[in-house]
Amino acid sequence: MNYEETLQKLISGDFDDTTPEEREKVIEQIIHASALAASVLAISPVPFIETPLQVTMVRAIGKVYGYTLDKKVIFEILSAIGGSVMLRQLIRFIPGVGTIANISKIYGTTWAMGVTADYYFRQNREVVKEELMRMFKMTQKEKMVEKQKQLEEGRIAERLQTLWDLFQKNLISQEEYRKKREEILARL
Repeated sequence: MNYEETLQKLISGDFDDTTPEEREKVIEQIIHASALAASVLAISPVPFIETPLQVTMVRAIGKVYGYTLDKKVIFEILSAIGGSVMLRQLIRFIPGVGTIANISKIYGTTWAMGVTADYYFRQNREVVKEELMRMFKMTQKEKMVEKQKQLEEGRIAERLQTLWDLFQKNLISQEEYRKKREEILARL
C-alpha cells in the first residue's frame, strides 16, 4: 500500500480485512502516513490542527486489532501522553517559534502516539498508564531527533547545491568553494 492508499484507508477506517500476518506492516504504514501528514499540517500556526488525524490513526490501529474504539479507550491512550501533547500545542502561541521545530515535534509525537497505541492494543489493552507514558516519551524523543536530523541534512544539501551553483557560474573561486564546502560539511 502506498502513502495515498494508506491515507484513503485511514480516512475510511476500512481495516477489517487485515490479517494477523499483515498487522505489523499495515500498522507501520498507518503510523508513517499519519506522521507525514501531521508534519504537513505542522506548517499551520493553528494549535491542535493535527489532533483529528492523530485520533483517526489511533482508531485505525485499534481497528487493525479488531477493536472498535469509544471515547473511553481514546481517552485512556491520550491521557497517558496528554501533558506532553498539550505543552507542544501551546508552544504555537509563542511568537517566533519556528515551524521547522514544530515539524519534528509533531512528526515525533504522532509517531510515538502510533507506537504507543500499537503496544496498547497488542497487549489487549492491559497496560498501566506509566508504561504507556514511558514508551511514548522514549519514542517521541527518538523520532523528533531523527526528523530534526533529516530536516537539517536537507538544509545542508540545499546549501551545498547553492554553493555548487555559485561555483559553476564563476561567482566564487575554487578555493572559496572548497573552504565554504568544508564549513558546511563540518556541521554534520
